[in-house]
Amino acid sequence: MLWKKFFKTREDFGQFAGVTGIFVNILLSGVKLFIGLMSGAISIVADGLNNLSDAATSAIMLAGFKISAKPPDPEHPFGHGRAEYLAGLFVAAGMVLVGGKLFVSSVEKIITPEDLSADRIALLVLILSVAAKFFLGIFYRHAARKINSAALNAAALDSFTDCLATSVVIVSIYLWIFFGVNIDGGAGVFVSAFILRGGVQSLKEIFNPLLGESPNQELIDGIKKIVADAPEVLGVHDLIVHSYGVKKIFVSMHVEMPATLELLAAHEIIDKLERKLQSTFEISATLHVDPVVQDDAAFDEHRALAEKILSEIDTRLTLHDFRVVPYKTGRKLIFDVAVPWNFLMTDRELRKNFQRRLIELHSDDRAIIHLDHQYC
Repeated sequence: MLWKKFFKTREDFGQFAGVTGIFVNILLSGVKLFIGLMSGAISIVADGLNNLSDAATSAIMLAGFKISAKPPDPEHPFGHGRAEYLAGLFVAAGMVLVGGKLFVSSVEKIITPEDLSADRIALLVLILSVAAKFFLGIFYRHAARKINSAALNAAALDSFTDCLATSVVIVSIYLWIFFGVNIDGGAGVFVSAFILRGGVQSLKEIFNPLLGESPNQELIDGIKKIVADAPEVLGVHDLIVHSYGVKKIFVSMHVEMPATLELLAAHEIIDKLERKLQSTFEISATLHVDPVVQDDAAFDEHRALAEKILSEIDTRLTLHDFRVVPYKTGRKLIFDVAVPWNFLMTDRELRKNFQRRLIELHSDDRAIIHLDHQYC
C-alpha cells in the first residue's frame, strides 16, 4: 500500500489525517466567523462554528489514534484499539450538539430577521471553502478505506455534509446580494438539519463496533474454510470472534477430530492451523479439539436418535461434541446443541421437550444438553 511508504503504522496515518483536519477546519472557521460577524449573517456564523467544532473533533480523533497505538498493559491486556471508536463517537456527538444549537439560533433569526451586509467577497470565500471541505472529505474517505477506520469514516461524512450545508449558505447569500431576498434564518435551519442528520448517522455507525457487532461474513467463511479443509478435521463449530479494534481480533473455535488420533498429532495439527489463521487474517486464534467417535454402531445409533428428535423440534437445530456414557439401566446422552437466531423456545423448554421425546422412545435414557447460542 502506498501509505505504508510514508507511515510506519495505520495509527501514524490516522494521526496525520487528524492534524490535517485540525489545520483545514481552523483556517475555514476563522475566515467564516470573521465574515459572518461582520455581515451579521447567522448562516455564515453557523457554518464557521461548525468548522470550529470539526477542528475540535479532529483533535479528539488525533488523540484517539494516539491512544489506540499504545501497546497492551496490565490494565488493558487486549490493547487500546477501541479508543479509535470512542474518538469517532465524540466526532458524531459533536455534530449533534452543534447542529442542535445552530437550529435554535436559526429559528430565532427567522422570528426576528435582520438585514445582512454580505458581499461578493464573502460569496467567493464560501465557494472556496466548499472546495476545501470536499477535498478534505475525499482525503478522509480514502484514508478510512485504506486503514479501515470508523472514526475517519465519520469525519468524511461530516466533511461532505459540510459541503452541502455551506452550499445552502451560498444560495442564501447570493439571493441577498443580487435580489435582496433574506432567507438567512431558513438557510441556518437547513444547515443545522444537515449537521444533525450526519451526526445521528455517524452515531449509529460508531455504536455498532462499541456494542459488539457481528463479525464480517467474509472473515467467518474464510476462518471456517481454512480449518475445515484440513484432512483430519471432521467439522467446526462454536466460532467466536472478539474485536478490540482494527487488527486486534481474537478468535476461538471448536474443531472436531477423530477420537483415535494421538494427542501429540492432534496438537501439532491445531498449532499449524492457528499459525495459518494468524498469518492469513492477522488474528489471534485459539482452537479447541472435540474428539469424535467413529465406526461404533451403538454410538452411531444413539447419535442418529438424538439428531432425529432435534429435527422434529426444529430442523435448524444441530448437535456436536456428542458422547454416550452408561446410566443406571440405560444410557446418558451428553452433547451440545447449536441454537439458531430467532429460536422461540427458552433453554429450559428445549431441554424438557427433548427429554420428554427421548423417554417416550427409550424410558431408561437421559440427556444432558449444553445449549450454544450463536455469536457468528
